[in-house]
Amino acid sequence: MKNNTKKQLILQKDSLSSIKCWFLSRLLNTDSEKGYVLVISLAILFGLASLVLVYARSSRIEQVSNTASVDSTSGFYGAEAALNERANEITKIYQSNSVPSGTSPESTMACFDNSISDGTGDYQCKTYQFSGGDSERSGYSATTYVLEKNGGVGNVGNVPPGDNHAGLNMIEYGHSIIALAFKDSDVQQRQQQGSGQGRGAIAILQMDIKNRLIPLFQFAAFYKDDLEIFPGATMTLSGPVHTNGDLYIGNKLEVDGDVTTAGEDLFASKGNDSAKKGNNPSPVSPSNYESQVKTPFDINDLRVGIDPLGLPEPDFLNSSGEYFTKADIRIKFTPTGTNQSTYGEDIPFTIEVIERTQANNTPVSAPVAVSLTSAQRHSLRQPILVSEQLASIASSSESFDNNTSSKFYSKAKNPDFSTCKPIYKADFSDMRKNIKSAFPSTWNSLTPQQKRDAAQFAHQLLVTRVQEEESPLKFTDLDLVGNNGVDNLTFTNIPNIPPSLQTNLVAKLNSLTANEIAALPYPDASGNTVQRCFVPAPLTDIGRDASTHNKPPFRFFNNRENDNKGRDMRLLQINMKSLTIWNYEGIYLDGSQLKSANQLLFKTVSADSSAPANSFQALGMAARDTSDDGLVMYLTIDSNSYTNAGGNTSRYGFAIVEGNQLPGLGSDNTFNLNDPTGLTIASDQAVYLQGDYNTRNKQPASILSDSLNVLSNKCFDPNKVINKEDNMNCNDSTKNNNNSLGNALQTVMNVAFLAGNDVTKGGQYNGGLENYPRLHESWSSTPLRYRGSFVSLGTPYHVNGKWPGTGGKFYNAPNRQWGYDTEFNDAKNLPPLTPRFSAMKQESFIRSFDQ
Repeated sequence: MKNNTKKQLILQKDSLSSIKCWFLSRLLNTDSEKGYVLVISLAILFGLASLVLVYARSSRIEQVSNTASVDSTSGFYGAEAALNERANEITKIYQSNSVPSGTSPESTMACFDNSISDGTGDYQCKTYQFSGGDSERSGYSATTYVLEKNGGVGNVGNVPPGDNHAGLNMIEYGHSIIALAFKDSDVQQRQQQGSGQGRGAIAILQMDIKNRLIPLFQFAAFYKDDLEIFPGATMTLSGPVHTNGDLYIGNKLEVDGDVTTAGEDLFASKGNDSAKKGNNPSPVSPSNYESQVKTPFDINDLRVGIDPLGLPEPDFLNSSGEYFTKADIRIKFTPTGTNQSTYGEDIPFTIEVIERTQANNTPVSAPVAVSLTSAQRHSLRQPILVSEQLASIASSSESFDNNTSSKFYSKAKNPDFSTCKPIYKADFSDMRKNIKSAFPSTWNSLTPQQKRDAAQFAHQLLVTRVQEEESPLKFTDLDLVGNNGVDNLTFTNIPNIPPSLQTNLVAKLNSLTANEIAALPYPDASGNTVQRCFVPAPLTDIGRDASTHNKPPFRFFNNRENDNKGRDMRLLQINMKSLTIWNYEGIYLDGSQLKSANQLLFKTVSADSSAPANSFQALGMAARDTSDDGLVMYLTIDSNSYTNAGGNTSRYGFAIVEGNQLPGLGSDNTFNLNDPTGLTIASDQAVYLQGDYNTRNKQPASILSDSLNVLSNKCFDPNKVINKEDNMNCNDSTKNNNNSLGNALQTVMNVAFLAGNDVTKGGQYNGGLENYPRLHESWSSTPLRYRGSFVSLGTPYHVNGKWPGTGGKFYNAPNRQWGYDTEFNDAKNLPPLTPRFSAMKQESFIRSFDQ
């Protein structure tokens, strides 16, 4: 059986061999062409198979290469975007008038290692995410951090030649920003594998930048929006001019300084002010400027279309902004309605005081806001009887250089200071007729000691009675006969009357007015004759009239508001001279005790003999605050309680009067190494600035407000208040020919302004730079002398009164003797908390391939 099987297998094998031989013989027996075709076909088949394998491999390599290229490109652009975003964040900090703070990471790996500090504050690690472009592609991320240069200390200097705004003072800070880009899927894989996340970056970039902070008050005019200047009379502006919009200028203007505009167009007047924004003017080519416009510009000083400058946000003046936060004195207006029975008795303001500088001129480490008490605030509403020291200063008047080209023309020639002038002469020759003969003989019969005892006793009782008044006394009340204008002011049956006083003298004191009592002449300890006097209340509430209200003692009617129909405003008036005196030697009544108000508002420095004679600084009344370069006062009203104050038809504001001297340190002082300080007043409401300002012991000064109104020396009634009823000029019966407005008096101001300015729309001109200060009087070519800087960062938030045009109903234009204050070119002369614009400059851009 086995043999049979074996034999069959052999047969089968032989059969197969026979078949093979037959097949081969058949192939060999075909013609030669068919054989060649078959061989070639087989070769092609094998070749194509090889090509497919090669193509598949090459395609895979190309796909991987393309993916890597896309990742590299996406990572690069992502890292670049992250760099730009981080640079913008740093720049915005500078725009808010602050400086970045914090610490940088210890190393690049710190951004990915929880055991190492990844930095703090504005310098710490921060990651930005961006998509991969389609749903199948992994997203990307870029991790950034910031390194500060020069230890974070800004370099003080001038903008170098060739750069925009060359020559201006600046503080320059340097930073390096690092960005590492990653593919998200790679990061996740490395995290799962425990590998360092900082490895495997697909792009590493570095950008070195410089941020320049340039003070806005180094410009004669600086506008965020379009700047229009069309003065009716020839006008010269000394100093640089800039607008972040377009520039519109008339042919009676000369600018002595660089002119720059971020707008693309420069517009010029072509007859009848046709270039005003509302009249759709045609732009003027800078190259043809001089041939088209006769304004004397130096073409080399004109730059059109520069990069817009980074500016503070418009809300930086609100009650959560920088000026509120850094203020040394905060005053919040809280008026009571004139229809309330308690009107006149309620104290319409609160005050917070923050001490920021110690006696040794070092910063207070943890400043705390302290609120003045009700008794202290009550005292600020009443006239102040000045001390022997201040009353002894001889009266002086100031005059000014008439040479308008002189830098001193806006400073008083004789800056001696006197607080007040006694109402009556020491010999009683100008007293009231009915007591002129009787009282002097009685008074002159007293011994020097009796005179001193009688006067000092009478003065203490007078101050007590004034402080006991529930409602504010008018300044003219101090001259009222009968009860002396002051309630319960009587010298009979008073305990502790000095025994040296004669009985008949006590009775005669009852016949005197408060001003006459203050003016009683008596010898001081040195034998010099002293007559004391009153200064007005530091703070005064100016009400508004209505048929259903109690008539307020003072009003201010603004013709411009309410669509030029006019509106009574509700203002809190701040008398700078009285406020400084109250802080030095004011008295308030705490229960039944008279207490000193000395240094309740700000701490003072010792008397400085290097300052002008009898100035606040020379008398030891000046503020020692050097934080942020001097005193900052912030004025506001609670818009939640006074809803109208938060809209654009606010009826509220603040008036600043008698500010010819400010309580800062002038150029020569020993406390701050000859670096002046000065005063900045900031408000989110309208400000009305009245009279000569900062002309004695001139200091750095600025006013920042929602809108800015200027009133002349004439706009001050006998009660020492800006009181304007209807179309009358500040309680002045003198009218001009149009029988509407009274006449202004020459006024001199040295102060930088920042305020909102209207926008020209639909042919409604905004008044231009020449009407930046809102005027309310008939100046009729009376000089308004001004040295400072005009800055506008947009339209007012809370005042919608438009420029009313000319014609005498609202105002008549002054002789604008205006100029840039060149002292601002020195950084130490800039006002406290001067706002700055930020200009970022990229120094280098580096791509690194190191891991």
